[in-house]
Amino acid sequence: MAAPRPRLASTLGSTVRELRVVYLAREGSGRYDWHLAVAMALMVGAPVLVGAAAGRTSQAVVVSLGAWFTSLAVPRATAADRVRQSAFRTILLTSTTAVGLLVGDLLWAVLLVSAVLCLLSPLTDVGVTPLITLVMAIGPQPVPDTAEHLLLFSGGSLWAGAILLVPFLGGAYSASSAGPRPARRGARESLAALRRAAREGNPRLRYAVRICVCFTVAYAVLTWLDVPHAAWALVGILTTLRPSWGATRTRITKRLVGLCLGCVLTVALLALTSGRPVAAAIVITVCGGIARPMRGWNYGFWPVFGTPVLILLTETDAHVVWSDVLQRLTNNALGAVLAAVTVLFVWPAREERRFPERLQTLLETHARFLERVATVVEYGPAPARERRVRAAEAASVELRSALDRSSGPHLDVLAAVVAADRLRGAITPLRPYAISGLSAPDLRTAAGILDAAAAGLTSLEFDATGRSATGALDSARATVGAGAA
Repeated sequence: MAAPRPRLASTLGSTVRELRVVYLAREGSGRYDWHLAVAMALMVGAPVLVGAAAGRTSQAVVVSLGAWFTSLAVPRATAADRVRQSAFRTILLTSTTAVGLLVGDLLWAVLLVSAVLCLLSPLTDVGVTPLITLVMAIGPQPVPDTAEHLLLFSGGSLWAGAILLVPFLGGAYSASSAGPRPARRGARESLAALRRAAREGNPRLRYAVRICVCFTVAYAVLTWLDVPHAAWALVGILTTLRPSWGATRTRITKRLVGLCLGCVLTVALLALTSGRPVAAAIVITVCGGIARPMRGWNYGFWPVFGTPVLILLTETDAHVVWSDVLQRLTNNALGAVLAAVTVLFVWPAREERRFPERLQTLLETHARFLERVATVVEYGPAPARERRVRAAEAASVELRSALDRSSGPHLDVLAAVVAADRLRGAITPLRPYAISGLSAPDLRTAAGILDAAAAGLTSLEFDATGRSATGALDSARATVGAGAA
């Protein structure tokens, strides 16, 4: 009789499989946009290629950095909105770069500016990129003259904006922006809304406070300890801290696994391009073009190709060895750990206030369940396929238990739980799925609906989250209903 498999090995194998599934999961219905890849190669690669050929690499990398950070925004739908977006991001990112260059030695000034930017980061037009440009501008720069540096950086930002204005590269224009524009609020209404959000623990406000506390405290401590490459720990916080624990955990997994692969690739590329600026420029062009569209397709692949670009751009004149790359990886992991601790322990929500987060988990687990069923339909049954069913069921049970513990009825949240049960009930009786007539493309489309709804919950008012989740679950069930009938 065969000896039983050791529990530790079994647990480790299960963990590795879960990490692989999370890492390889696509971002909703995202796709790799090769038009954007060409745009990114032009935005970031063209300046360094010209600079390397002309012997002005130091100036060229500043232009490419401005283009790199500007390109992280998703281009707006209309021509007018895209022009405004480009102008706004150029001003914002150049301003934060200027702050880093001018007052980087004044800890109190950097903390004050970063606190303001953190509190504004939940706004779509702001985000965390200004904080990244702030910390990247503190310390030695390729171009020591501040005025020249800012001129080159803003030129790169405008260059990226101009590229994204081309419909073939930045995406086709639409006639008008989707949805009605939000009504303008006066100062009194805005202050009242802010007080209400603070009293109710609005998820977006909690996210702003969490990232403000985590970033500013980490910046102060890392500066006091004089940690080498501390900026990478701060970037680790900014790129992994999300409004909910489920989203933060997923981002940490994708970020760190991708960064490990990216550091290995970086060490190899540094060995190939050391002392050869033209070769380095070619690598930046190719990796930049591959990396940018990955953000919307699978965020886990973005650090793989983005890490070499950022290191080659920020360390053009330095001799970077494998230990430096490893130190950056370690600091990034430290930032991810700090983000995880923050989202778990800073301003924890009351039971009712955690409903949006639990609804997000409900949608995400059911999306993974649908994707797993789609895999079975395409390739046949395989061991351990039922884990996703159990995870989805557990999310429903946990949310129903939270409803029982809460002080109010919350019928909209209960409707989401019922809708989730109906969705599973339409599919689970069809085991083993492969011969059920279900459509794999429809299942993946339904999973994309749930992922998109989960990502949008944190931007909704609290009372609207239950209705949004219910609508997404019902849409998902209708999408797969034809095959399940």
